[in-house]
Amino acid sequence: MGAVFSKERLIEELDQCPSYEGIDPTELADKLSVLFEIGKTPEGGITRFPYTKEENEAKAIFKSWMIEAGLEIREDAIGNLFGTLQGTSRELPVVMTGSHLDSVPNGGAFDGPLGCLSSLLAIKAIASKEEKPKRSIELAVFVDEEGARFKNGIFGSRVMMGEVGASDFKSFKDDNDNVLYDEMVRCGHDPERVQDSYRKPEDIYAFLELHIEQGKRLESEGKDIGIVSGIAGPSWTSFTFLGETDHAGNTPMNFRRDTLAAAAEFILKVEQAPPRFSHTAVATVGKINVFPNGTNVISGKTEVIVDARDIDLEARDAMIASLKDEAVNLSKERGVVVDIKDGINIAPVIVPDHIQEVIQTSAKASGLTSLSLPSGAGHDAMTLGKYVPSGMIFVPSLNGKSHSPEEWTSLPDCVRGVKVMKESLDQLANRI
Repeated sequence: MGAVFSKERLIEELDQCPSYEGIDPTELADKLSVLFEIGKTPEGGITRFPYTKEENEAKAIFKSWMIEAGLEIREDAIGNLFGTLQGTSRELPVVMTGSHLDSVPNGGAFDGPLGCLSSLLAIKAIASKEEKPKRSIELAVFVDEEGARFKNGIFGSRVMMGEVGASDFKSFKDDNDNVLYDEMVRCGHDPERVQDSYRKPEDIYAFLELHIEQGKRLESEGKDIGIVSGIAGPSWTSFTFLGETDHAGNTPMNFRRDTLAAAAEFILKVEQAPPRFSHTAVATVGKINVFPNGTNVISGKTEVIVDARDIDLEARDAMIASLKDEAVNLSKERGVVVDIKDGINIAPVIVPDHIQEVIQTSAKASGLTSLSLPSGAGHDAMTLGKYVPSGMIFVPSLNGKSHSPEEWTSLPDCVRGVKVMKESLDQLANRI
């Protein structure tokens, strides 16, 4: 394992941080370090699940920071937290920004918290100016983006946009059979009032989210800022190969209907597929279930789950259709049967050109280099982007590490991200 988060490591590069009016690198380092201690694991990561003591503590501290910044605070019926810097024209739709504070098991210090803190510090910098923005700027801290506890990710933003109702809350349980609805109530929320959490798209002018890249392109190409062109929509498809279970020693090779061998050949076809359809497409087999899974038994049933993603919906769906054909043809060649079942299917979200231009202009005005790139991971911006113009700002990830204690973004890179967020919010908040 590589180096993990520490405040000492973060401030080692304090003297390399660019100087921007209204943005304090030390404050950012301090606040990141405070959040890191909540849910810290022995391995140097963070486990901070939604509707737990750890998340409640993190939200309470973040709420105190928003109050100190002079923001007007409210918490909705399911636990989304909001802080608003009022603009001079309160009747105008707001500019919204934010991220989440929950984590995956043993996750990193930056995924989520840096997005929330960059929005907070950017708003503080705007508030310190003599001239107030025309539009109000609203900071959102969404609950349960990761879906690590209830397997129901990007949850808080989906609730806010009216995609989830109170009846849905009782259908989700964690690994200890705790029901999502009951856990909300235990934390003092009122899920029966979920409709009070809904927001009309016309009340939100734009949404911006900052995130670590979770990849290596910015680092490898030496760029400061990533301008997200689109957020890839994931599609999961189950391919179950059905053959015959036989003894590994007594069955000649030419008499076998080995489903694991068929699945292995199919997995290679999955790996080879994306470039044929799009330069932004990806496809992965990360989960295999083999039955009966015995060392001396020929597999009679093997399930593989394909995760296919792209920012181009037509290309992604064409790739999936091609893989289904490949699986059918392969099963016939090998004398097995394949059962194909569609799983989740989320459409990609394209970032509007004018939002990308705002981020690009902000980076250029700040003397920073930028790169246009897609996001392969899902974010709250993907939910908002279905309803309102939404964009994302990426900052570099060391070695592309994410969802790991090794997750790291240098303090200078964090500060550059805050600067671009501040300039972008300022632009949007003063457009009429």
